[in-house]
Amino acid sequence: MSIGQNIPEIWAAIHTPFDASGAIDEAGVRRNVRHYIATGLAGVFCNGLIGEVWSLTLQERKRVIEVIADEAGGRLGISVVISGPSVEETIDLGEHARRLGVSHAVLMVPTSGPRSPAQQFAYLHHICVRLEMPIVIFNARTAAGSPLDPGVFTQLCSLPNLKLLKTTGNAAENAALRQAARNGVLVSDPLEENFFANMQTEGQSILYADPEPYLYQRGEFRPIADYVALLAAGRTDEAARICASLAPQRIIFNKWIMDPLKRGHMPNAAVKHWCDLIGLAGGAVRSPVTPLSAAERRELEADLIACGAPGLLSTAERISS
Repeated sequence: MSIGQNIPEIWAAIHTPFDASGAIDEAGVRRNVRHYIATGLAGVFCNGLIGEVWSLTLQERKRVIEVIADEAGGRLGISVVISGPSVEETIDLGEHARRLGVSHAVLMVPTSGPRSPAQQFAYLHHICVRLEMPIVIFNARTAAGSPLDPGVFTQLCSLPNLKLLKTTGNAAENAALRQAARNGVLVSDPLEENFFANMQTEGQSILYADPEPYLYQRGEFRPIADYVALLAAGRTDEAARICASLAPQRIIFNKWIMDPLKRGHMPNAAVKHWCDLIGLAGGAVRSPVTPLSAAERRELEADLIACGAPGLLSTAERISS
């Protein structure tokens, strides 16, 4: 990520396409990378919750990044979640990512294992100092609230390789973490629907990273990028009109993706079917996530048609692709 740019960067959390046999669809991964580049994304966030990381072996996690890095050829930033079953496996995934030249490694704040503030700090600090590469911390809210202690975050900001915190806390939790930030470490609420306000009131300089940027945008149709650039240029009214135009898509996104996620139901099948409908390789999901039923697939498609979502393919186009 480029610190200090005038126009905020847009990153997206990407899914992992599987074929009908359950294997990683490497051709699909490559096709999707070309789409992300064509849409003008600054980078992608890989092997996270949207990427079904719980279903990937350590070797598969490495292979996903190898394929993305090879296809991107330096044209796309890459963030990769490296949190693994053990500290040493986490560091191994980080070293693998560093050798591939990824933009930064992503550490999940632990919600099991070391959870007291002292242990939370020790865990994250131990890994950060072992890895000679830029680090992002992902603070994923649970039913119990935001797991990252603001005081721990302030301490971690002393690490020179810590660059950003992605946090999905509520407004008060995120505000506390912004207040705790030090030494130029950025804080990003990843929800697109909050970004316009966060740019204005919080100075948030990066949208990092949920799936909206590739679900809402296609090719040269880039409403998120457009309103971000307009707001950065001081053309607030124009930016606000474009931002408001995305309201119908946000309703669909919340219905199928965010609302289930908040209930603890992973929405990967809906993300993937949406991708299939707009020409990306979505593909199958792995257990314990279940595919959408035929009725659910029809309902999602009808919702997208009704809201005027761009880039929807016809049935014939989806079959040929």
